[in-house]
Amino acid sequence: MTEKLEATSAPKSGLPILYRPGALYTTEGDAGGQLDQLRPAKASESTAARIVADIVDQGLGVGDRLPPENDMLLAYGVSRESLREALRILEVQGLIAIKRGPGGGPFVTALNASYLARTETLYFNLAGATYDEVFETWEILEPPLSAKVASIPDREVKRSAFAPFLEYDAPAHAHDEVFASLNNFHAVIAELSGNRVLTLVTQAINHIVVDHVLRAEDPVTENQGLAASHEDIARAIIAGRSSKAAMLMRQHIHEITEQFRNRHPERMERLVEWR
Repeated sequence: MTEKLEATSAPKSGLPILYRPGALYTTEGDAGGQLDQLRPAKASESTAARIVADIVDQGLGVGDRLPPENDMLLAYGVSRESLREALRILEVQGLIAIKRGPGGGPFVTALNASYLARTETLYFNLAGATYDEVFETWEILEPPLSAKVASIPDREVKRSAFAPFLEYDAPAHAHDEVFASLNNFHAVIAELSGNRVLTLVTQAINHIVVDHVLRAEDPVTENQGLAASHEDIARAIIAGRSSKAAMLMRQHIHEITEQFRNRHPERMERLVEWR
């Protein structure tokens, strides 16, 4: 049995969403409750940012080890407590992995949009956002992204990327393999976009849709037509037919959304869970 979403009641409204660029806010000393006081970055936050900058500047890759703790203490000029908190911040965000024991330490990891999705769900939860809004965002983002990928002139690059989804024989694969393939299709489109912001944002939304909703619905068993839809979209992208790719993707997402909405209308209005 796949896990079903637990019933929760979504609030009619969440916390206000402020737009004040360049500032972190705190309520300290604010009797009126207005979030209008600047909070300077903590030493651990500043150190985490410096570590990230060094990873980029030094061209470190996945699996590369960061310097020993004593070396970082000298380099960043902070307390051991602040350094360790900085590393915990990066570990929680999925940017590094900390291995314990001999030969351990902090290592660079691949960027995984599931961590971005987790942070997003915290904000969505507090803002009072619903799963209906998540699906709407998915439908806004991915059709034009599909059109953008279709406009890539190199058809061989596209054909190679989408080869696993062409003439896909779902019955010949295990259930979990089919589920992974159906989800990876959307990740490939995001990766081919050439825009790393769109890649991360789109993949994060896809993670929420899949992990919070579709995994509980078991789309492999319920809808064998998903693989066929993916193949149609892939062929339009390979052929460079941007408008058709966008149209097919929009229809594909709309079909999934309406199928879920018709079966569980109350769930679409639920608060996005932070997880």
